[in-house]
Amino acid sequence: MSKTKIGFRFSFIFILSFILVMNNGAFPLFHYINRPIVQLMHEFTPWFAKNVLNYSYDYSIFTNGSGDTSYDWITLLILFLWAIIGAIIWSIADRKRKNYSACYYWLTTFMRYYIAFMLINYGMIKLVHAQMPPPGLDRLMQPLGEFSPMGLAWTYFGYSKGYNIFVGIVEILAGLLLFRKIVVLGALITMAVSINIMTTNYFFDVPVKMVSTALLILSIFLLLPHLKPLFNFLILGKSVQIKTIRNPKFTKAWKNKILIVIKITVIGIFVIQQISGLLNRQKLIDHYFKKSPLYGIYLIESSNEIRTTIPEDWTSIVFEYEGHANIRDMYYKKQRLSPVIDPKEKKISLNNYTFDYSVLENGDILLTKTFSDRTEEVKLIKQHPEEFELIKRKFNWIQEHPYNR
Repeated sequence: MSKTKIGFRFSFIFILSFILVMNNGAFPLFHYINRPIVQLMHEFTPWFAKNVLNYSYDYSIFTNGSGDTSYDWITLLILFLWAIIGAIIWSIADRKRKNYSACYYWLTTFMRYYIAFMLINYGMIKLVHAQMPPPGLDRLMQPLGEFSPMGLAWTYFGYSKGYNIFVGIVEILAGLLLFRKIVVLGALITMAVSINIMTTNYFFDVPVKMVSTALLILSIFLLLPHLKPLFNFLILGKSVQIKTIRNPKFTKAWKNKILIVIKITVIGIFVIQQISGLLNRQKLIDHYFKKSPLYGIYLIESSNEIRTTIPEDWTSIVFEYEGHANIRDMYYKKQRLSPVIDPKEKKISLNNYTFDYSVLENGDILLTKTFSDRTEEVKLIKQHPEEFELIKRKFNWIQEHPYNR
């Protein structure tokens, strides 16, 4: 019994099962198709973890913004075991089969579209600088020691819009995989892109390690039949010919035409979904990350007078998004507040007090709280983020010395 055939049977079952269950929004409208399977896994995976692995975790957490949850890893183990069992049964029942050319073609087709759609999706988000946004006011005030590894990576990548656009374009080049005759070129590009994504996820603790690793492995899988000619060309410098995967032809012409229509339809729906998704994402950003009416970074002016409304150890306040504010005390310890600001009435509820406020000509804010026996005033001195070194320093063609601060 051929080891190659056994390996293919295992790969066929495991890869298709992974794509089916861990689709991650790659295929348009696919969630309508795989919903029963996903719901089944929501029941079976926790049962398997509890009764077979004796592994305890929060069973209410499924796949979310993190692709590396306990649920995800246990589901991956289940798919792996399922592929082993399936390969054994398949090998016994179909041991006389000479080749799996047709199965290989359809497997690589699903893989090509999965990789391409996944990376194009991430690339499009980067083009509009929406996956890793530029550092906001709160980030600019955050000391390096408070950054998580992922937060540091997101700030690094998000700082440069040009870098995001460049990486987005490279990821969108995964679309080359949609064309069978240049699949090798597409796979070489997606392999390089996936290595970069995977290592970033691994070494900066970004919780999408499973999917990024899968993209790399699937890209390598597509290149396996071409390893020898690639070695001869890239290493030995020999002239080679890359063989194209042959697509199975139906005897009836109308069936072949239907396949073309299906391909155009799937790609068309994907394109429409991308455009719609970007527009919806922008609406969500505008809704949930609406700028505060008092947007800015402010130092809290110290006072020699007794002050009860604002603690004396508060040194700065950042108003970035509506309904949120971040306070730093004299030890630079962070505290989150939820102020209510009424721009029409010029009132702000802060620290359980309601102040009248006025914005001075220079941008400073004067908070006023009137009591029965006295009036307290607190001055917020506006800072200028454009003077921060990270924002002020721009691209320079000529540098006589390294500018490393």
